[in-house]
Amino acid sequence: MAGGPMDKIYKNCRLMLRVLLLPVLPLVLSLNMQQVMAFEGDYVWEARFETSLAKARSGHQVKDQYAVGDMYLRGRGTAKNAAKALYWFLLAAEQGHRKAAYKAGRLYLYSNGLPPGASPKQALPWIRKAALAGYAPAQYELGRLFFSGKVIKRSEPQALKWLGRAKAANYAPARTAFDQMVKRMVKTQTAFVDQNRAVK
Repeated sequence: MAGGPMDKIYKNCRLMLRVLLLPVLPLVLSLNMQQVMAFEGDYVWEARFETSLAKARSGHQVKDQYAVGDMYLRGRGTAKNAAKALYWFLLAAEQGHRKAAYKAGRLYLYSNGLPPGASPKQALPWIRKAALAGYAPAQYELGRLFFSGKVIKRSEPQALKWLGRAKAANYAPARTAFDQMVKRMVKTQTAFVDQNRAVK
């Protein structure tokens, strides 16, 4: 019989399901889309890795050598591997790729999993090469190395020079580090002058 109590219960149930499920439905659909996109993203990175690796092995594709190193570094399209990343960065850096030189230097400084015998001191020539080529992050890193004395003799003037170059290139971390260093040097100089006046 149309319009009976069972029809009303059925209609009420449908209405409740709509009210309860409608707000949640986009979330459920987006989760499925994220899984699909992640899968597609992995597939795209794997294909990109294979293509770049084939070109990089030819020995003349500096851009692809850098790309392969970066994919090994980040684990995109392949497993993370610092030693292989370093190998490809060094190949590209030897051919003048300044970002590859910088990343090779950073791997020597901060990475685990490098080949036996690798040491932070090996970072300096690569970071210096990238800094001399005008790469601001390398200039900043070189300034920090001169300031810390970690792999090179400590030199505040050299630190200031390289941080200043990176600051001039609008590299934000260098701007902060340069300003802090200048303030610290002024403070130290002022304290020294005050101390000498007190002695006299």
